[in-house]
Amino acid sequence: MENREEKIKVIHRITKSSSACLHGDNKSNGNEVFSNHDHIPIDLTREIIMRLPAKSIVRFRCVSKLWWSITTQPNFINSFAIRQSSIPRQNLLITFVEQDNGKKQVFCMLPIHKNSTSYSDVNNFHIIFPPTKVFCGYYTISVNGLITFRTNTEIIIWNPTMREHITFIKPKSSKHARCFLGYDSTENTYKLLLMACSYRKCEKYQKPEILTLGSQESWRVIENSPAQDPKCMYYCINGILYYNAVISFEEDRDDHSILPSLQIMSFDVRSELFKSIQLPGRANQYQDGLMLEESLISYQRKLAWVCYNSKIIKIWVLKDAEKQVWLENEFVLPLPQRDLPEIAWLHGATSTGEFIYVSGNAPKDISTFYYDPVRETIRSVKGIEYEQFRRCYGSNDNFVSSLSLHAFPDHIENLMSLKHIMCSPSV
Repeated sequence: MENREEKIKVIHRITKSSSACLHGDNKSNGNEVFSNHDHIPIDLTREIIMRLPAKSIVRFRCVSKLWWSITTQPNFINSFAIRQSSIPRQNLLITFVEQDNGKKQVFCMLPIHKNSTSYSDVNNFHIIFPPTKVFCGYYTISVNGLITFRTNTEIIIWNPTMREHITFIKPKSSKHARCFLGYDSTENTYKLLLMACSYRKCEKYQKPEILTLGSQESWRVIENSPAQDPKCMYYCINGILYYNAVISFEEDRDDHSILPSLQIMSFDVRSELFKSIQLPGRANQYQDGLMLEESLISYQRKLAWVCYNSKIIKIWVLKDAEKQVWLENEFVLPLPQRDLPEIAWLHGATSTGEFIYVSGNAPKDISTFYYDPVRETIRSVKGIEYEQFRRCYGSNDNFVSSLSLHAFPDHIENLMSLKHIMCSPSV
């Protein structure tokens, strides 16, 4: 660590000299005068800084005005996020939510590639606390490093890297609406989409509303949107929001009851257009004596529909959204290791294609399991013992037993500050 800090100091000293030369000042603050061959070009300095962890970049902003200027430029922040998205994740962000009221929540970074056989001390992990007074008992995701929360009247966007959050007032008509955060990398634009839930055939459909972050505009109603009842789970992949929704209610021919028709909906963040996608397949309720769960996931930067249990994974990967072309595959977990804990839920996949299982509501430990369908292997990474976690962060003796775990496989570090984003009024 000391060697790394010393290197940073040298880079700063030489960069400072380069900066002085750029401004026509050949004097140095100390007794050292650097020759031309010692000068590090600004572009190279920028590239070196970009390879540092986000935490170090934020800390080193106070080193000099030059470094502050480099690391706060929008182009640098965008390039850093793009680089973060292109490299394999080193850590998995998970959150522990107290199920009873959803008011207590703790985020933790667990290593992905470390094959550990024993539990680590809780103090060795990067623990992050979200903004207070937010309701966390619902499914959410990380979109380009930003995480959303909601209350009945507000939406909170949180950047855990910068320890900043911003609050938006919901439109009065959308108290119980689903809230989706979308990001368009082409225009570097974030948008909040509100979708009313619990639509029924006999009810009047409430049109979606949208807000562009930083535009200083109010919520806008999206016209010509299909009637739909959106579900909580969603993903933002390459500028497109994907989520499950009931978009029509069909009448059963036998008993004339109303049956929901579940489909996948897509929403283009830039054009603000909705499209429906037929589900590629539905699984039988049980297989190998175990119930199959169904879910959307992000699989190697593509949308995927999975049916799974602890012994099998059926997956359909969306290859062409326009033509609705899916690639189907099925994986049987290796026989010697196929018995994952019954409480382990599939939470998506790593950037290298490993399926991520996270143990939830366990009485003893917090662990993650990674299944590689190519090598047909399962590896486990032991994390934190529940008892130690409860002693450090639990509010009472029942905290552990009421925990629910959520994972954020696509989370990246984002250096964008939320301070410049104006909170827009409600409609």
